[in-house]
Amino acid sequence: MSAFEVLTITFSFIVGLGVAQVLRSVAYMVREIHQIDLHWIPFSVAGQILFFQVQFWFALTVVNSLMEMWSWSVYASMLLLAILIFLAGATVLPHSLTSLGDRGLREDFETRGHISLIFLALYLIGWIGVGIMFWIPELWHLALVNGLYALLALTIVRHSNARARTLLHLVLVMITIYGSFTVWTTPGLEMPW
Repeated sequence: MSAFEVLTITFSFIVGLGVAQVLRSVAYMVREIHQIDLHWIPFSVAGQILFFQVQFWFALTVVNSLMEMWSWSVYASMLLLAILIFLAGATVLPHSLTSLGDRGLREDFETRGHISLIFLALYLIGWIGVGIMFWIPELWHLALVNGLYALLALTIVRHSNARARTLLHLVLVMITIYGSFTVWTTPGLEMPW
């Protein structure tokens, strides 16, 4: 077993639990569809988080290809990123009717679930740090897309106008689509740049 295979066990446990948490929450929402006032925004954010959870594993292989030898600083950085993307997934949707209370899904997201956007923003900013750590020349494009996504996600959390938040969520979806084709690691385990 290589060092990479051993080290990624920890990351895989954490991110895998995050994926399970998102999928469990979505399954719960579908199961309780008649008791919950559903809304597209929390599901959209959950889908984006799920995308970034899966993309984490792809990006991890690229990081490994850049490493001659794993250091504690790189390991700690990857561990922090895994924890942040786990927290984003664990906080985006309610897990039961008791955690949802008498609120609809959109109200729950706007009062409690939006914290997932903060974790997601920190996760994307963390990848800018990883790019700086390895001094990737194409970093400016990754930094721009990640930084814009993070800025908009944090703006959604702080903005008081519901229509503006809805529009910003649509922009996040578009940035996710754009980023998946231009700067984030592909399923072929390569950077698109």
